[in-house]
Amino acid sequence: MESRERKKSNVTPKLKLVGSPVLSRESTGRTSTGKLEPFVSAEALSKASSNEQQKDFNEGVDDGLLDELPAFERHEESTAIELFYDLFFVANLTTFSNIHEINSPKTLTSYVGFFCILWFTWCITSLYDIRFVTDSLVSRMAKGVHLGVMVGLAVLGPKFDTTKLTPQLKVIALILMVSRLVLALQYFLVMYHVRQYKKTKLPLSLMGGLNFVAGILYLGISFAFKTSAHAYRALYVIAGFEMVVNIGISWQWKVLTFKGTHLIERMTLLTLYILGEGVIDVLKSVARISEKQDTWTSANIGTLFGAIAAIYLLYMLYFDTLNRHHFGSFRQQLWSFLHFPFHVALVLCLSGMAQFIIWQKIMEVFIDFTLKVEALPSPFVPGAVQDNSTAEDFMNNLYNVSMGTLSNYQASNFSELTELNETVTQALEGIRNVTELYFETHNSELLQNEFKVQIGKIVQAVWNSIMDFYGFEAGSDTPESGDDVVDFKLVASLNTASLIFVFFFVATGFTLIFTGVLGIVNVRSYNKWSWVRFATHLLFGLAMCLLSLLCSGDGTAAINITSTAWPLPIVAMTILIVLTIHHISWEDEEAEIATGKKKYHFLPRWRPNRHGST
Repeated sequence: MESRERKKSNVTPKLKLVGSPVLSRESTGRTSTGKLEPFVSAEALSKASSNEQQKDFNEGVDDGLLDELPAFERHEESTAIELFYDLFFVANLTTFSNIHEINSPKTLTSYVGFFCILWFTWCITSLYDIRFVTDSLVSRMAKGVHLGVMVGLAVLGPKFDTTKLTPQLKVIALILMVSRLVLALQYFLVMYHVRQYKKTKLPLSLMGGLNFVAGILYLGISFAFKTSAHAYRALYVIAGFEMVVNIGISWQWKVLTFKGTHLIERMTLLTLYILGEGVIDVLKSVARISEKQDTWTSANIGTLFGAIAAIYLLYMLYFDTLNRHHFGSFRQQLWSFLHFPFHVALVLCLSGMAQFIIWQKIMEVFIDFTLKVEALPSPFVPGAVQDNSTAEDFMNNLYNVSMGTLSNYQASNFSELTELNETVTQALEGIRNVTELYFETHNSELLQNEFKVQIGKIVQAVWNSIMDFYGFEAGSDTPESGDDVVDFKLVASLNTASLIFVFFFVATGFTLIFTGVLGIVNVRSYNKWSWVRFATHLLFGLAMCLLSLLCSGDGTAAINITSTAWPLPIVAMTILIVLTIHHISWEDEEAEIATGKKKYHFLPRWRPNRHGST
């Protein structure tokens, strides 16, 4: 008998056409008041399952139970289909980040805008799966549509541009329409399964109606793109509105509560995915440098160490603020919604780290070149150049330094390389003419400015070659007629570097701030140390944001700090300080109070309350 049951349990269950998220009546528990417990985990249920317990829970419901809530199957961990869906999100984000490099205000806003669409699509779909996921033919077909939505966004992401009317924006609106209409059908299907319960009709119909209305609005926006260049803003407004209403409805009606679900795990997994994407970006920058050089300098190692340490410390800081237990329906949903600005700040912070690694190497090579040029004796310094033969030595040395650097750090594009070589050759010829005139007239004041101009052209050409060699892309704007192309590229690259400096430190600051906000939201009761921790996050986060002001004015301060390997180690040390203060707590034992001694010690934040208070 036992062997027969064991064999039966090993047989893969037959796939149903339509699966119900409602548990059988016998498989549910009852509370101390005798009411049905509506939250039963699938893992606990599997230990006592039987054939009789698999009957439809809606059959034979007593009239006295019609006012109660159905018991939904809850999962303590993410299901396989949810994790598979996450893979598409990660692949989408990785693909978009690789193609859509942030190098101008336009690309920055487009990056944030696309991430907004991607994040809300993932989140709204996951909120349904967390509560009502089932394994049936219909649910697999619906999930196939949601996977197709992710693929569609991946196809359109590389050409996502909100600055002009493009067909891609219209298609994105239609893709979002399909996503929401499928979700509406899924909610209506759940409502059908619990149709005998009076208290479930209104909230589930509201959720289905919300997604249906959102789908219709996305359809309307697709037509608006024909005439309005700003219609894309409605995509963000509708997505945010969906999330807020979803939270409101779920908070108001218990049938939609997230109690007993794995909502916290889903959000933490998404955070891990984003941190993992950041590690990938950092290591890509490392690989880009490694394939161009044989050895690593101490500055390179320090920058890399700062990036990896900062990511690891961010991981610890996030999970050390995490309350893994249910901390109130509204707080839990607010905590989930606040992950959107947190994830936006985090993804920009990690993207900035990867670009800072490349930037540090570029500055290292460029500074080495400028030091070599400055070491050459100038023809206009009295006594430095006595005759034409000495001036010829200066020209040869300048040629060797310039062309040697261009040779070691060649631009990848052939036409770009040819243009830069011509610029350097013409500048060297101009310097030769200037020195010859100097020995004829001995009037350095008239010729010194022209000498600086030609030296500047060489420096600009070498700078652009180094930038292209390491794949650092400047803004894609084109110079106006009459502008010097080499000079324009230098200015564009410096503007890009300034933008990265600003958004990196601002994003890092907001990452710290929102980590503190998430930590304060998921606490049921507060003490003075809860607010001390939050204040620490806030103060150090604001300090990081204020560092972006170094780019104001001529930006000399920002250039000075980015010329070193210190920016990323500074960020890592700041996070370490916040993490350290986060873990320090007062020991309030009576013996220490009696002696008047106060000691600091490290403790996990979430420790049992010794006084038994809640």
